Amino acid sequence: MIGPHVALLDPELTIGLPPSITAATGMDALSHGIECYTCDYHQPLNDAVALMAIELVAEWLPRAYADGSDVEARTQMAHAAMLGGMSYGTESAGAAHAMSQSAGGVHDCPHGALTARVLGPVCEYNAPAAPERYARVAVALGVDTGGMEPLEAAVAGVHALYRLVDDVGIPTMEELGFSEDEIPMLARIAHADPQTVGNPREVDAAGYEEIYRNAFAKGER
Repeated sequence: MIGPHVALLDPELTIGLPPSITAATGMDALSHGIECYTCDYHQPLNDAVALMAIELVAEWLPRAYADGSDVEARTQMAHAAMLGGMSYGTESAGAAHAMSQSAGGVHDCPHGALTARVLGPVCEYNAPAAPERYARVAVALGVDTGGMEPLEAAVAGVHALYRLVDDVGIPTMEELGFSEDEIPMLARIAHADPQTVGNPREVDAAGYEEIYRNAFAKGER
């Protein structure tokens, strides 16, 4: 990973970005926040940055997607992207990035869109292992978790994430070029990816197959 000494954020440079790219890059920023907050190597300073990134994406990505000329939405998403990058306390995030990094070399598809498509299934798989963490993610996503037990709140957050994926038009696995008969191969290479190490729930190739099957099922139109 290469870290810059200075990052210059000019939201006006993103005004002409197509909705599909706005959605994919915005969801990638969200995935950085969620995975870095819930990974085994989370750290207090990065936790705060990650939660802010999640909150910003949840609030502003739908607006930036709906109206690409909305400078305020573009500004807040620029902040979210920067904070999502700063969320990394280590080089590892978790299973969603292990899946998208490895599968991204199989078919020519946008990294952010693929990460977004598998993020919900990964969170659904991981939530029982870190319910308090995922419950806090749910709050950052705007879910009213009052009166809920941690795992119930975590699941509500996963549902909110699925809705956001649909709201910003993230393509299905099939639309991204994948087929279900590739699942064993995709699971095998995801398990070999170094990002697997940070995942909050132990995941082997069989676990990745389960997540991939869910990703295909959740993407059915």
